[in-house]
Amino acid sequence: MTSSRDRILRTGAALAVTALALTGCSTGQAGLAAPAAATVTPGSSADSSTWTLPMQAYRPTAEQTRTLARAEQKLVGRCLKGFGIAWKPAPELPAIGPRNMLDWRYGIHDAGMSAKFGYQVDPAQQARYDEALRAADAQQRLSDDEQLVLGGTDVPAEIRQKAGPETRRGSYAGRRIPEGGCFGEARRTLGGSSQGASPLVQRLTNDSYPASMQDPSVQAVFARWSACMKAKGFAYPAPMAANDDPRFRPRPEGPSRGEIDTALADIGCRAAHRVAEVWHAAESRIQRASITTHATALAADRRALDATVRKAADVLARP
Repeated sequence: MTSSRDRILRTGAALAVTALALTGCSTGQAGLAAPAAATVTPGSSADSSTWTLPMQAYRPTAEQTRTLARAEQKLVGRCLKGFGIAWKPAPELPAIGPRNMLDWRYGIHDAGMSAKFGYQVDPAQQARYDEALRAADAQQRLSDDEQLVLGGTDVPAEIRQKAGPETRRGSYAGRRIPEGGCFGEARRTLGGSSQGASPLVQRLTNDSYPASMQDPSVQAVFARWSACMKAKGFAYPAPMAANDDPRFRPRPEGPSRGEIDTALADIGCRAAHRVAEVWHAAESRIQRASITTHATALAADRRALDATVRKAADVLARP
């Protein structure tokens, strides 16, 4: 069964702007979607997209992420031009799914949207995204040799195998390919934080989510939510079990009446017992404890990120 985290991350993958780098290598010139816009109705549960988590202090802001991405693209384009390779960065794809990294982190919360779409994303968003993705994939792709120049040894093995012998040996058009290709060179120029959050920040952010579900306060509120759902005729042990119900998958005809009824009952019980608020508070406590434990390393990561953002701004300011 697809987990709720996988499901949320799948629809929210568009928000991971720094992942655009090798997109051009593996999927033509496909890019990333912008955050989706949505309206929380008066009858909705708490809107987690307006919240923060402590670890966000060690991640780039949305504007910093865009600065890093644009600088990386500029450096990559300059590097490829030196090899005589014309390249356009992946276009930004239309909005789809969560608005930011916290939207839907604790489950659905918009009663108005769930009354239309159940647990699914807006089908109009999905259709625009799919069409843009098809159009991007239809664009002329780089050759296997050119992709090896772009991504170096980070490209898939099948691309390396199909590239010419000179390129596989590390040269193209008489020039040595930089380690990691032009993307690797760009990231070294910008610094280790050019991909956004450090590995430590990413790990602590990922680890706090499952840990929060084991917190006694969260377990207790899940039990109250489950009892509330049972009183309404729905048997689920925890909120994400409803979200992950295998019956609730995207269908051409749209969500079933049963999915919509379940989603609305879910939101009602979440609101009645303040599930998201309790859950968020628990995860915040866990992250604050992690920050205390890793204070020195996290402070260094933040300084490195700030330095990289300054380098990126300087790259963009120059011709």
